Amino acid sequence: MKIIQYKIGSGENLRFIAAKFNTDTESLKKFHNSRSGFSNMILADNLPLHLDTIYIEQKIFEEAIIKSGNMESLNFENAIRYRCEQLNISRINNEIITLSANTIYEFLVKKAKDTNIFDVELTDSDFSVEPAVYEPGLKFAQKLDKLKLPITFNISDDGVIKEIFNHNEIEHRWKNFRDNELQNAEIYQQLNAQSPKQAEDIIITGNKEFLDQNNLSNMMDKNLFFHLFTKSFLVNQLKNYQLQQFSQIFPNVDLKTDVVKSIVREDENLATYRLVGTLNRENLSDEMLKNMYDSIYKSSLKFNYTAFDFIYRINYTVDKETGLLREGKASIAEKIKNNFEVITEYKIKQVEL
Repeated sequence: MKIIQYKIGSGENLRFIAAKFNTDTESLKKFHNSRSGFSNMILADNLPLHLDTIYIEQKIFEEAIIKSGNMESLNFENAIRYRCEQLNISRINNEIITLSANTIYEFLVKKAKDTNIFDVELTDSDFSVEPAVYEPGLKFAQKLDKLKLPITFNISDDGVIKEIFNHNEIEHRWKNFRDNELQNAEIYQQLNAQSPKQAEDIIITGNKEFLDQNNLSNMMDKNLFFHLFTKSFLVNQLKNYQLQQFSQIFPNVDLKTDVVKSIVREDENLATYRLVGTLNRENLSDEMLKNMYDSIYKSSLKFNYTAFDFIYRINYTVDKETGLLREGKASIAEKIKNNFEVITEYKIKQVEL
């Protein structure tokens, strides 16, 4: 539980402050008194004359601001810059690399004072990919990702984006791109000429993702920066969870991974945690995967189907005072053992402004 010291404004009394934060005077007094010294306790229905601040749960303060719709009053401060590097590789027979893409990002994160509301903007990015034939597709995917930023949000108790406060702006950026720029994109023109249905799917998928706030929040959690940042912010309050995503190897196969959190080390300033995922095979048919492998891959890979697995490993370090991520590493992979694998390696660290 995070606590703030609310500065009592001129002319504000106990009843006014309670109403402002959608609570009652007794609850307000009880919470404050449990955290103040005797000389600063509120013992009657009036505020002591010498009292200039009152203890309030941060969550209540944040919810009152959101309910009032007065987001303009937020004071974003304490900007932090993160640099990230992501390497994506697909490989066959443990040695032949069929795709290698290296992407760098730089994000600027600002936190609104006395809340868990953040503003994130992308300040730099670049990539390289081999073979070069994949470059237009990766460039197009990055263009879509950039439409989501900047983004202003808070974080749920599950460690994902809860509310997107500038969703209207993001929705407008998508609509403008969809209606005015998409038709001129080279990759869209190629798809439209060769497979109109796939070109149409870009618009259908984009509408689902950008126009629905819940879908957009879920998609942002697939981005490893937001995945690490939001989960790390809960520090020791993050519970074990289930990760759900579609397979990159087998089309339309839903993978569920049970993730367990543990602490690696801790001192008075920093805490390092580990997230380890185990593929949930309860509703995953190995026979179905074998049939899909035989249909899609066997003719080119030659070898028989072996075994399928999903690996999810994340380590991250958090500043205990601020609750903010210092650095982290992620290793995520889908593998058909000895035959084919798709690997993502991700690194993130704070850097000076």
